[in-house]
Amino acid sequence: MQDKRYAKGKIKLKKGEYQGSSNTFEYKWTDKNGKRHSVSAKTLPELRQKEAEITRDILDGINYDKLDVTINSYYELWKELKSGVRDSTFRSYTRPYERYIEGDFGKTKLRHVNYSRIVLFLKSLAKEKGLGINTIGKINLILSMILEVAVKDGVLRTNPCRGAMKELQREHADEIKQVGALTFNEQRLFEEFLSRSGRYNRWYPIFTVMLWTGMRVGEVIGLQWEDIDFDKNEIHVRHSLEYYDVGKDKGSTYAMNPPKTKTSIRTIPILPRVKEAILMEKERQEAFGVKCISDINGFTNFVFLNDEGKVHSHKRLNYRLRTITEAINDEIRSEGSKYGVEVFPHIHNHMLRHSFATRMREAGTDIKATADILGHTDFKITLGIYTDASQEFKSREISILDDYYRKEAE
Repeated sequence: MQDKRYAKGKIKLKKGEYQGSSNTFEYKWTDKNGKRHSVSAKTLPELRQKEAEITRDILDGINYDKLDVTINSYYELWKELKSGVRDSTFRSYTRPYERYIEGDFGKTKLRHVNYSRIVLFLKSLAKEKGLGINTIGKINLILSMILEVAVKDGVLRTNPCRGAMKELQREHADEIKQVGALTFNEQRLFEEFLSRSGRYNRWYPIFTVMLWTGMRVGEVIGLQWEDIDFDKNEIHVRHSLEYYDVGKDKGSTYAMNPPKTKTSIRTIPILPRVKEAILMEKERQEAFGVKCISDINGFTNFVFLNDEGKVHSHKRLNYRLRTITEAINDEIRSEGSKYGVEVFPHIHNHMLRHSFATRMREAGTDIKATADILGHTDFKITLGIYTDASQEFKSREISILDDYYRKEAE
C-alpha cells in the first residue's frame, strides 16, 4: 500500500495508518517482541475502532500472537495442566468435549471467541442437538475451565463463558431439574415394599444402607467388609468405586479411587436398621453361595454383590430403582394409595442421599454433624442443596411461630 498522510476528505492519518489504492485502510504496528502485525478495514472509522481494541489489548498485556490459536489447542494444553483429578472425573470432562465441541466449535480461533458466540453455541446444542439444560451447563463448565487457562496466559481479557448459561436458563426454566428427596411417606412406602418377601426383597439391604447413611453410591458399592466395625457399630468410608468410559471405542472399566474430597474420608455410625440390612446381605450371599470374584486395582471382598459375585454398577442400580418405581405404582393402581401416596416418584441413586439429609433436617439434628456424616466440606452445602423440607415439616415448623405468638399474647 502507498503511504498517504491524508485520506480522502483531508482527514489526517495517524502513525501506522495507510490508505491503499482500492480505498481500503490498514494499520501496522510492531509488538514488544519486534514482530510486525497489521489489520485492515474498509473505512477509516472501522480501522480506528480496531486500533482502539489493539491498544487496549496491549495495555492489558494480551498476547496478540496466541489469538490465532484455536480452542482445541488450548484444550490439549488444559489436559496437560490438569492434575490431581481422578480418571473417572477427567473422562467426565473430556468425553463431552470430544463429542460436542472438538469437531466444530473447537476449531474457532480465540480472537473470535466472545460472550455472544458462546451463548449462540450453547443455544445450538439445545436446538440442533436436542441436549438438556443440565448437559449444556456441564459443557459450558468444561469450556470455561479451558478458556480460563487462556485468561491466565494473557490471551483473553475475561472468560466469555461467565454468565452465558443465564440466557439459556431463562429460556428453559421449566426444564431445569432439581434433585429432590423422597417425602417421609414416600420413603416409608419404599422401605415397606422392599422389606416384603418377593423379587425385590434382595435389594432391601443396599438401598436401606444408602437411605440411612447418606453415603454416595460409589462409596456404597465400593464398601468392603473390612470397612465395617460391627463391635463399634461404625462404617469407615475410605474409597469410592467408579465405573467410567475409558475413551473412544475402548469401553468402560471400574476403578477404586479415594473419596470425592478429604472430608469424604469419614466414619459413619451404624444405626440398628443399617446393621440389620448389612447382616441380611451377608446371610443372602451365604445362603446362595455367592462369593466375591471382583478384583479392582487389588481391592476385593466387597460387601454388596450381584448373583454372580461381582460388584454393582451405578447404572445397574439406577435401572433397578426404575423397575421398583414401576412395581410400586402398579401396586398403587391395583390396590389404591398407601400412606397417602397416590403416585410414587421416579427415583435414582443420588435421590436416596438427598432423602437422608432431608430426614436429618426434619428430625432437627445438628447441621454440622449432618454435613460431617455426608462428607461435605462446608455445612452450607448441606443447607443449600441437600435439604428439601417436606410440606408436612414446613407446616409443623411454622406452627411453632403460631404457638409462640399465642402464648405471648395470653
